[in-house]
Amino acid sequence: MKKLLASVAISFALIISTFGQTISGNPAFDEITSIQRILLQASEEVLYAENTLEMEIVHLEVDLVLGKDYKYMYRDLSKGWIYLMYAEGENIMVNDLDMKILKQNAYTEEWEEVISDTREAFGAMCLVEVTESTRYAIGIKVAEYATGFSGCHYFLIIAHQRP
Repeated sequence: MKKLLASVAISFALIISTFGQTISGNPAFDEITSIQRILLQASEEVLYAENTLEMEIVHLEVDLVLGKDYKYMYRDLSKGWIYLMYAEGENIMVNDLDMKILKQNAYTEEWEEVISDTREAFGAMCLVEVTESTRYAIGIKVAEYATGFSGCHYFLIIAHQRP
């Protein structure tokens, strides 16, 4: 099993390194609607989280965000873990990306804000220490687009320390 996992990890690393080499010079990369730019940004952060921070990625999402309203994704998080949530918008299209984490009350099913990152940056990060297993909502919002843009791709990584 360890050999299989090592094999998969090496294959994944080769795919990412090849992707990084082929993206430059690819006409599609220059297209405003291409997903390649955000995939490259995400792959760099995945490598950093896994190799440098020694974290386990439990969720990776790439999607579009349009306008200036929060876009939510929902995930059950487990008691006893500290989760890192990190998101970036396409760096040429976003001046300020915000993140808000909500927790669902297990008894009333109402949502309460846990933490947010509204610093002015094209990325946002929150750390959440989970004291009870329940459903969380992770909201992504572009507070300020670069001139001429009203939508962009973003990625979201949810990770925790390796067991």
